[in-house]
Amino acid sequence: MQDKKNSKNSYPIRIATRKSKLALAQAKLVGGLVAPNKVEFVSLTTPGDESLLNPLFEIGGKGIFIKTLEQALLSGNADCAVHSLKDMETQVAPDTKIISILPREDPRDAILGAKSIDELPTNARVGTASVRRKAQLLKHRPDLEIKLLRGNINRRIDCLKQEEYDAIILAVAGLKRLNLDIAYTPIDIEKMPPAASQGAIAIQIYQNHPNYDFINRIFSRLHCNNSGYCATAERAVLSYLDGSCRTPISAFAHIDKSQKLHLQAHIYSSNGDESYSSFDVDEPRNAEKLGLKIAKDLLLKCGGFSFLVR
Repeated sequence: MQDKKNSKNSYPIRIATRKSKLALAQAKLVGGLVAPNKVEFVSLTTPGDESLLNPLFEIGGKGIFIKTLEQALLSGNADCAVHSLKDMETQVAPDTKIISILPREDPRDAILGAKSIDELPTNARVGTASVRRKAQLLKHRPDLEIKLLRGNINRRIDCLKQEEYDAIILAVAGLKRLNLDIAYTPIDIEKMPPAASQGAIAIQIYQNHPNYDFINRIFSRLHCNNSGYCATAERAVLSYLDGSCRTPISAFAHIDKSQKLHLQAHIYSSNGDESYSSFDVDEPRNAEKLGLKIAKDLLLKCGGFSFLVR
């Protein structure tokens, strides 16, 4: 009779993921980290992957990428789901939890098609689907024509190559994880602060899973404490401000060599002509408290929630 340990290693862990090349690369990264356990990938298409002609806030917000994977967890068709954490709403599906956040990749944005924002020609067409990136670009360059660009990384790059845009903005993390052979320039965080949790991969599990103890043990050991503290602080800002794909908000935290947690956050008007920022430092264990403090300060500076729904 096979012993319990070996039977667990032979149990195929089903990882729910979107079908895009980047999502699959992230899921395979997680799969490699749980060896020698066998894994199977449950590749799913979400409504956000199918509808590319409208901004996300018009078709359900960023959670539109997540709910299909969460349903796979709740129905028992998957044992975990792997997400880009920045795509996740601050409230996850009932009876599920984020069990681990992997060490964060480079959180910066990158420009493709030009060496910098400043070097773009007057009235250049820049592609992005992010209201944050749009506001930040227009803050620095009001002359730019910001055009909607959605879809996976490869589709966006193809649109650039076909000269539908003069430049596009993508996350450095995705470019690195796909190891794409294309020129890009990271944008300084001070000029374009990233979205909350940008560059972080999250693993979500179902707490009523019949093999919960095993699943919990396998994936909890992958958690990066520092990335978790940073994500907690950043997501606390979003949670308090009810951040959505309609509101331009950035939040970025890091832990310095003395183990202090630094958090900066910004909110913008849709065209970037108004912006407010807040910054503070605390102990990592106070990450959520720090995020709430920053969010309240931002709300006070901008004049209240009415600014966020303009």
